[in-house]
Amino acid sequence: MFADNVLIGLDIGSSSIKMVEIKHGKNGCELLTFGIAQHNINLNGYWDSVKLRQLSIIIEEIMRANSFSGVRTVMSVMSQHVYVTTMDFEAAWNKGKIQGEIERQAPYFLPYPPDEMRLSWRPIPIDDDIKEYTNKQRVGIKAIPDFVFDNSKNLLEHINLDGIVLEIQTESQIRALIPGDTGNTVLVDIGSTQTTFSIVIDGILRSSSHIPIGTQQITKNLGEALGIDDITAENFKKDLHLINLFQLPKPANDFLKILRTELNSFVEINKKIGQPPAKIILTGGGVLTAGLNEYFQHYEIKTYFGNPLKGLIVHGEFLPLITPIGNQFSTAIGMAIWS
Repeated sequence: MFADNVLIGLDIGSSSIKMVEIKHGKNGCELLTFGIAQHNINLNGYWDSVKLRQLSIIIEEIMRANSFSGVRTVMSVMSQHVYVTTMDFEAAWNKGKIQGEIERQAPYFLPYPPDEMRLSWRPIPIDDDIKEYTNKQRVGIKAIPDFVFDNSKNLLEHINLDGIVLEIQTESQIRALIPGDTGNTVLVDIGSTQTTFSIVIDGILRSSSHIPIGTQQITKNLGEALGIDDITAENFKKDLHLINLFQLPKPANDFLKILRTELNSFVEINKKIGQPPAKIILTGGGVLTAGLNEYFQHYEIKTYFGNPLKGLIVHGEFLPLITPIGNQFSTAIGMAIWS
């Protein structure tokens, strides 16, 4: 019975693996343990036996070192592997006609051939005034490549975990950071190699946009500018936010400028299609980037750092360990509180 109340959230990112184990009880969700490990495995495409073995070793070591005891697991799908968008159709069209039109257009908007992806859609409620004015109905579309399902199934078999759900990283973050959210929210996930911008309306993911730039870019540019190796540059970058700097190093400032420019573009696109954001939530390991808070302090839209720990029971011995890095675990926590 105890095991049935425990869920593991397994978040495999482009440069790190995060895991949490959470007990679901009558008093709420309790953090039992957590762990993180870095990796340099190329996760694009199908995972062969070598990659599966490398990932298995890392995951098993996280579980061993941090005393994981459960097996029921919710595993993430990296946001860049998921196609998420919305489309408008005539208000009078029935489900069959919408399905047929989506299938007809699929070869033109999907990143892979339709027969190599699993596609689903569902109606999205829109304001009655908009519907009356446009005579349109809106649907949300998601598509995931077949190889993503194969990768997940094969990996879970290697590490003897019982995979019960496969979930998009962004949807896990929504559950952890903005449960019961209303209105229009932009969720910004700042990773090491990629940043994802998502528009969430009344708690539902509408669409996402990805840019292949993350905080590793700061590390790379710092290393080149200072003539130091990647490990030294990474440590230097991490220490920047602990120092009261008069002026940010150029690599960090350049990254923040790119981030703001891309965010501006995403906000403007959503304004033009009638879903202007009311607030912005920042999450991911990149929230520790030096100067991030100051850079967005006076942004035109209210901007906040996510807090995935706010709905959890976290015992005292864990608080000083996980609080500073909580946003790195927003996806894993969101998966482990799935119900």
